[in-house]
Amino acid sequence: MKILVVEDEIMVAKRLCRLVSELLPTQIETLHHIDCLDEAIIYLSNNNIDLLFLDLNLNDSDGFELLQNMLSRSFQTIVVSANVEQALKAFEYGVIDFVPKPFGRPRIQQAINRALASRNDDSTTGEGKTKLLGVRHLGKTLMLAVTEISHILVAGRYSELVCVDGHRYLHDKKIAQLLLLLPKQFQQIHKSHLVNIDYAKAIISAASGSYLLQLQDKTELAIGRKYLPLLRKNII
Repeated sequence: MKILVVEDEIMVAKRLCRLVSELLPTQIETLHHIDCLDEAIIYLSNNNIDLLFLDLNLNDSDGFELLQNMLSRSFQTIVVSANVEQALKAFEYGVIDFVPKPFGRPRIQQAINRALASRNDDSTTGEGKTKLLGVRHLGKTLMLAVTEISHILVAGRYSELVCVDGHRYLHDKKIAQLLLLLPKQFQQIHKSHLVNIDYAKAIISAASGSYLLQLQDKTELAIGRKYLPLLRKNII
């Protein structure tokens, strides 16, 4: 596992790195510390990581700038900050957890567990509070409101976000990662896609005995049988 800690208080950074090393004794491939925002953005632009620990106030620079630039990347983010009034905004930007300062070992363990948790096969609805997803478009990061997304498809190692206006964008996070961030109206209905239930219209039977979900724009998506009972409950 490749981990980056972005923290400008040296003693806090040393303590956080020590706790992470102790809590993940055999799983860390690299653990890197950076103390300023600009260097962190450069590092992330040139290196792949799995987990980011981010302070929001970095020598008077705003950590949300990093979130805006890197929201589409595949890694998960844990904010570690004394600015607890920013917690809701951080979750809306797609972080997996917000750890207030000062922190102890149990709280860091909890955050790591959440970041690394395998999804329960029976849990197929969104579990987060994200309101915005960052996507790369024409060389820039576009902030996309999740309410604009009708469904999400597996696209190789990416996820394809399909918007109600017909636009499509690729996102580095996989469907399982996105469900940890997206709100509960997003539901997985097949191993290869999930939908925003707000845009679901009807469940229809196919000739083969299978089922399709018809969206408001007439798009039809296959429904996996294990997802059908909950889907019926949520759209009827």
